[in-house]
Amino acid sequence: MHRLRSLVPSANYLFAFEAAARRKSFTAAAQELNVSQPAVSKTIRLLEEATGLKLFRREHTRLELTAEGQRLYKEVQESFDHLHMVISSLQRKHSSDIVRVSFSTSFVQLWLLPRLKDFKAQHPHVSLRIEESSRDDQDLIEEDIDVSARLGNGKWPGILAWHFVTEEVWPVCSPAYLAEHGPIEHPSQLLGHTLLHFEERHRSRLGWHEWLERQAVPVGKLKQDFVFTDAVSSIEAAVFGQGIALGWKHLVHDHIKAGRLICALPENYRSGQSIHIIMPAQRPPKRGAELFRDWLMEQGADDAVFTDRAM
Repeated sequence: MHRLRSLVPSANYLFAFEAAARRKSFTAAAQELNVSQPAVSKTIRLLEEATGLKLFRREHTRLELTAEGQRLYKEVQESFDHLHMVISSLQRKHSSDIVRVSFSTSFVQLWLLPRLKDFKAQHPHVSLRIEESSRDDQDLIEEDIDVSARLGNGKWPGILAWHFVTEEVWPVCSPAYLAEHGPIEHPSQLLGHTLLHFEERHRSRLGWHEWLERQAVPVGKLKQDFVFTDAVSSIEAAVFGQGIALGWKHLVHDHIKAGRLICALPENYRSGQSIHIIMPAQRPPKRGAELFRDWLMEQGADDAVFTDRAM
């Protein structure tokens, strides 16, 4: 028997304590652990009796950790994190060719899906688990993600990053839309057109208001006939001739190349930032993840065909 058990008779005591300390609520901890609030309260009391420590105190309606509780919480949390990392690492050794990747819906639908066949042809032994995420701030370790993408300067704590594509945003529409409504010679003329908007709840991206301001176009209140919850829908609406969308270079590349979309005018916006392929730095990468990353980089997303007005 491990000597720790003489101090803590059950590991469940520590799980209950960690949840209560993190949530600062016995009720919230009970909901997380799927037990009753009295059960959590009793477990904490048994832990305090077993250790001889006072771990919590009530401050009015709030639950606070004592100094001893804070020290124990820090150690328990670090121990749990370490165990999680070790067990996850061991599991990956038994499934080293299963790679978990996470990207925005627009990246998956518009860029990744048309190219997956090529990756599979090159690496038939690698299995991908593809997640469509709605957030920029995913914790790759906590969510066990092997490869993802992030917009920024490429410098994030605990993250390895490789430049994938510079951020360039163009107004795009279908050839039929432009033929119907006539040529657009200046960004200010966009105010007389149907602009396709999108608002992603957990991701901050350039919108029409900001794009026009970058082109020195005075903007008041923009008419919003169509507002989508993801960039992919606004771009697909543009393909169907519904209006003009903001198109990130790599996302509209295939539509431009196939002639389904064209740039409505030559002006674009370059933020100075880039989209990076990212991997967690805290754990050794799977071989399959390295192969997928290298394949992504070989695709040359910065080589999109934006060479003239008729693109």
